[in-house]
Amino acid sequence: MSLYFSEDELKYKIADIIVEYTAKYEELKRLSEPFGYNGAKPAQLFLSVKDEYLNSLLSRAVEGTTIGEIEDYAIATQFNRAAINYGTMLVHSSALICDGGAYLFSADSGVGKSTHTKLWLKAFGDKVHIMNDDKPVVKLYDDRAVAFGTPFDGGSGIALNESYPLRAIIFVERGEQNSVRIPDSREIIQKLYFQTARMVDRETAEKMLVNMEKLISLTRFYVLTCNMDISAAYAAYNSIIEKSEA
Repeated sequence: MSLYFSEDELKYKIADIIVEYTAKYEELKRLSEPFGYNGAKPAQLFLSVKDEYLNSLLSRAVEGTTIGEIEDYAIATQFNRAAINYGTMLVHSSALICDGGAYLFSADSGVGKSTHTKLWLKAFGDKVHIMNDDKPVVKLYDDRAVAFGTPFDGGSGIALNESYPLRAIIFVERGEQNSVRIPDSREIIQKLYFQTARMVDRETAEKMLVNMEKLISLTRFYVLTCNMDISAAYAAYNSIIEKSEA
């Protein structure tokens, strides 16, 4: 059953932000439905994309990309840029949930962040699950950071309407040996910049930097160098999860 009332009231609650948009294609409709909102609060964000823009993006996409995937990407991009002004930021990552906390494994496309988190599923079974495999967001409150799932899945199909306290953000790098280190603030900002919403106006960019500085003060950051063997999941757990829960 749909959580909203009619085709005229397409409101969603994403990261505690009331958002209004009308999905044109089945993929985004399906992913959005768990986020449906039928409360009395007015929409804070209004998102829309024109068919011409979607077709333009599709013409430049890799072969096999569907128009539904393009719509998901386009609406996600609008949301992630606008959400910056609500103390919320995209972290391009695979959001792993373990012991009631969120651990965001972030990396450039192709490095293997999703492959790594799937090793955790194999290693730890029901102890862990993936909330969103590509575009979770982090909302910054006065004294805490919370990771939220979004309807935007990057093609993985994993887009749960959940939220958990953010325990750590882990930047993943490929290597033959598994190791974990703590980056300094300069490296964190540099890496975060490439894994969040960009191409924003000056005012929004300034707010984004404020969000980054606050995020750094509220959570832990690690750089994980790892191979694609299941031992990488155990090594990360021992060095990151146990320390974060200490």
